[in-house]
Amino acid sequence: MDSRLVLALRGTLCLIVFSSLTSLGTSQDWVRSMFDETSHDFGNVPRGAKTEFRFSLTNKYEEDVHIASVRSSCGCTLPRIEKDLLKTYETGAIVCEFNTRSFIGGKSAVVTVVFDRPYYGEMQLLVKGNIRSDIVTEPGQIQFGEVDRGTEKSTSVLVSYAGTNNWMIKDVRSTNQNLAVRLDRLADRNGRVEYEMAVRLKDEAPAGEFNDEIVLVTNDGQYNLVTIPVRGKVLPPLMTSPVPLGTLRVGQSVSNKFLIVRSKSPFEIKKVECDDQRLNLQDPIAIAGGTAYRIPFTFEAKQPIGAFQESVVVYTSLEEDGVATTMISGNVVE
Repeated sequence: MDSRLVLALRGTLCLIVFSSLTSLGTSQDWVRSMFDETSHDFGNVPRGAKTEFRFSLTNKYEEDVHIASVRSSCGCTLPRIEKDLLKTYETGAIVCEFNTRSFIGGKSAVVTVVFDRPYYGEMQLLVKGNIRSDIVTEPGQIQFGEVDRGTEKSTSVLVSYAGTNNWMIKDVRSTNQNLAVRLDRLADRNGRVEYEMAVRLKDEAPAGEFNDEIVLVTNDGQYNLVTIPVRGKVLPPLMTSPVPLGTLRVGQSVSNKFLIVRSKSPFEIKKVECDDQRLNLQDPIAIAGGTAYRIPFTFEAKQPIGAFQESVVVYTSLEEDGVATTMISGNVVE
């Protein structure tokens, strides 16, 4: 049966016609277009390292997209669905964790993601890596957690090598310029070469979540690069969350919705702006002792028809970074 989806990408509506939804090759196309990446190489990772990768996907269609299930061809990769139901413009992820505790050596897996709405479709994601049994890190990842922007934070990891005592770490690399590393070789214990690696997150790190890597360059003749995951989230002074409205028919009214704006310090909201005349923003309501506000709004589904993604800008009394922007998205159909 022929069916149609409206693809809203960069403000342009493109019509995609599925000539045969019973053909996996055809239905695969609409699924593939949602993913940013479809393969990942973990490289060489220490045994016990908490290594995972997020395959991000965005619903670019007018219909809700539902992820029914996810499975892996190998126990070396443990997949999970971050969010199974995605409305128009909503973003989710398939998180693939490399099982470095139970496996060693070169491993690869095909992760199959199954969709059942708005149509049946499958997407295959490829992951691979090499788990080294002779290198162990404690803890298994460098985790900074949540850090307020403008704050410096440090942590450390112990790197142990079970092999020849002439093994050494020659260099440390990372694409994240906001990380600083100090490496100290410890006295060898029980035939192991050990290093203490102190990792510092600089105070100029920008707001946002980061999922990066620190790469150890060793003097190994083969597999001389070893990857250690680094994760954390730098919190901005003001925090907001996007609000997806889903698909609405012309004439439909949405109420009892609200934006949340919050900070660690008390503040006042001076002004709230949005260019979409269909959106009626009401007076902010202070909650949590003035450290958060609820901004109620209503949305009237009327022209123009199609997917929308509108910015809402909130101006506050905070002197530094006192402006927050969030998104309200959805799709209006006849």
